[in-house]
Amino acid sequence: MEYSDIFIPVAEHLQLSGAAKSSERWGSRMKYGVKGFDWEWLGDFKVALVGLRKHGAPNSFVALREELYALFAHGKALPVIDLGDIEVTALGGGDASGERVTYALHRLITAGIFPVVFGESMTGASSVYDAVKGCQKSVTATFILPGASLGNAQEPLSGDNLLAHFMLDYGRELESLNVIAYQNYLTSPADVQRLGEQYCELVRLGAVRESIARVEPLLRDADVLCAGVNAVRQCDAPAAVDPSPNGLYAEEVCQLLRLAAFSDKLKACYLGNFNLANDSQRQTAKLVAQLIWHLADGFAYRVSDNPTDAKTCRKLQIEMGGKDQQLVFYQSKITDRWWMSVPADKPSNAHIVPCERTDYEKALRLEIPDRWLWFYKKFAR
Repeated sequence: MEYSDIFIPVAEHLQLSGAAKSSERWGSRMKYGVKGFDWEWLGDFKVALVGLRKHGAPNSFVALREELYALFAHGKALPVIDLGDIEVTALGGGDASGERVTYALHRLITAGIFPVVFGESMTGASSVYDAVKGCQKSVTATFILPGASLGNAQEPLSGDNLLAHFMLDYGRELESLNVIAYQNYLTSPADVQRLGEQYCELVRLGAVRESIARVEPLLRDADVLCAGVNAVRQCDAPAAVDPSPNGLYAEEVCQLLRLAAFSDKLKACYLGNFNLANDSQRQTAKLVAQLIWHLADGFAYRVSDNPTDAKTCRKLQIEMGGKDQQLVFYQSKITDRWWMSVPADKPSNAHIVPCERTDYEKALRLEIPDRWLWFYKKFAR
C-alpha cells in the first residue's frame, strides 16, 4: 500500500502556520507527509505522528496540532514527521481500516521509527499492538487507565472490553500485561483477582502518586504503551471520554510517558479516550500536545544500557547464605537503572527483568525482594 492509500495529509494551512513559527518551536521543525510521499523517505525520521480519525467525523485534531506546533523545542534536535490521519471505522475486528493502520505502523517500526498514535477511543490500541507483535515474538503491553475491568471478549472490541481482547493473546504473543494508575472503585474485584492470578501487574493510582519510581520498571519493560487520557482527573482533562474527578495529575502523566519513551524497548505508544469536539477551552488539546512533547523528549534522550553489556552495566552478585544461592543484579553505569536475574528452567535461560535500587538494597539485607519472588512464581508456572 502506498502512503496516499492510507493517510490524509495534515491540512495545508496547518503546515504553513507551523512553518511560519519561530525556529524554537515545534511547528518550524516539523516535516509532513504529502501526496506522493514515498515510504523510502522515512529513513530521515525518528518519530512519526499518526492520528486515527473516525470515518465521516469532523477533523477534531486541528486544535491538537495547533497546540503541539506552538510548543517550544528544547535539547536535542529530533527529526519528527506528522504523517497525518488515517480514517478508521471499527478497529480490531478484521476491519480494512484496522489493517491499514497496522500495515502503516509496521512499516514505521521496522524502519526504526517510533510511532506516536492518537485517537478518540481506546480501540486503536489493538492495531498498535498488532503492528508491534508483527515485528517480534513476544510483547509486553502496559496500559495507563482509570480502571482495570476486563469486560466480555465475546463482544465487539470497545473501550469497555479492551483488556479482555488483549488477554485472548496472553501466553502467546502477549507475554505480559500491566495496568498503571487504576482506581479500585472503577474496577471489578473479580477482574483484579483474575488479572492477578495471570500475573498481570496492577498498580493503583495511590501507589503511583506515592512514588513514580515504583512504576518505572514497568514502563521500562513495555514494548507497547497505551494511555487513556481519562486516567487524568477531569479538571486537567475536561474533554476526556467518561472523565472522573479523581485521577492522575497532568504533570504525573507527562512524567510517566517521558519515562516510558526513555526506554529503548518501547516500540510504539497510543493515546486515546479524548474527544476534542467537547474541548471548549482547548485544555485537553494542550494536555495531549504536551504528552506528545514528553514522549518525544524521552525518546530524544534514550540511552542503550544493555544489562548484559559490561561496558555499560556492572554485575553485582549477592550471596544469600546457602550453597549456590545468589541473587544477581545489574546496574547501569550511565543511567543508574537496575535489573535483576530471575532463574528459569535452565541457568542459561535466566530472565533479566527491570527493578529498582531498593530491590538490591533489600537483597543486601539478605531478604528476598518481593519483585524477585513475584517474577520467580510467574516464570515457574
